[in-house]
Formats: sequence, C-alpha cells, structure tokens
Amino acid sequence: MATSGRSGSGSSSRNTKSTSKKTTRSSASRSSSSRSNSRKSAPVQEESGFAGVVKKFAASKAASPIIFIAAVLLITGIDLLVSWNKYDLFFKILGIEVLIAVVVWVILTLVFSRKKNTGSEDEYEDEV
Repeated sequence: MATSGRSGSGSSSRNTKSTSKKTTRSSASRSSSSRSNSRKSAPVQEESGFAGVVKKFAASKAASPIIFIAAVLLITGIDLLVSWNKYDLFFKILGIEVLIAVVVWVILTLVFSRKKNTGSEDEYEDEV
C-alpha cells in the first residue's frame, strides 16, 4: 500500500507538471504573439499637461468660435483702454479696425479663390 500511495502521488505530481508545462507553453505562445502584435504598431504617445490640452482644443470644432469671440473681446478692451472712455474716439478706432479687417478679408478671399481657380483650369487644359 505504501508503494501504491507513492506511485499515486508520483503520478499526480507528474500530471500537474505536464499540465503546468502545457499552460506555460500556451501562455508563452500567447505572449510571443502579443509581442509580435505590439511590434507591428507604433506606440502612441499622448501629451499630458498644458500643451496636450491646447492641441486637443485646437483640433476641436469649438476652437474657432471661441478664439473669434476672445479676439473681438480683446480688441474691444484694448480700444476702450486706448480711448480713455472717450466714446467718440472709441467708435472711430473701432470703425477703422473693422474697415481694415474687411479689406484684408476681401483681399485674402480673392487671392485664395484665384489659386483654386487657376489650379482647376490647368486640369481642364490638360484634358482637352
């Protein structure tokens, strides 16, 4: 009986060793496949802190309206500071700034629309 107990415990220990070898092999194959997958894709580095927040904000749809409103408020505040609460001077300065902004916008619109039109005309000339 003592020998049968030893052989029984020996066989059970062999069974656990063989199953543990199988699990280590399967986990080793899994880890090697996960290693090869991680090598294929480049690591994504997310910026933390103020620079990351600014880049995420600039990429959002809310950036341009908020920046526009902030610019208008900044210009109005600077005009009020320069005019020293003389409202006739404030509105003259503001009117000149609005005229300059409209002229610059029209010029930029014309310049960029010509670039788009000349690029499209070149394509048509090649096709004909």
